[in-house]
Amino acid sequence: MNWSLTPKVQGDVAAWFGSLPVVPAGCKASTLLGDKGCETNGYNEFSKIAFWKTPVAEGGKFVPYSRWTQDYIAIMGGR
Repeated sequence: MNWSLTPKVQGDVAAWFGSLPVVPAGCKASTLLGDKGCETNGYNEFSKIAFWKTPVAEGGKFVPYSRWTQDYIAIMGGR
């Protein structure tokens, strides 16, 4: 696990998959990724990422997620 988190390995993996290294130092440690690899792959666009948040019912205002998934499965399953 420690080896997989080294900057060079992270940079090489990011170059291979077209992603970003988990370790920011990986942006400079990999010849495969190159000088502009992190920039090309969106390193400076982090603020535009919308992270998933599981919906909550909020006191009956919205349908609970568990109910939504049950209904979705029923519809997709043709029940």
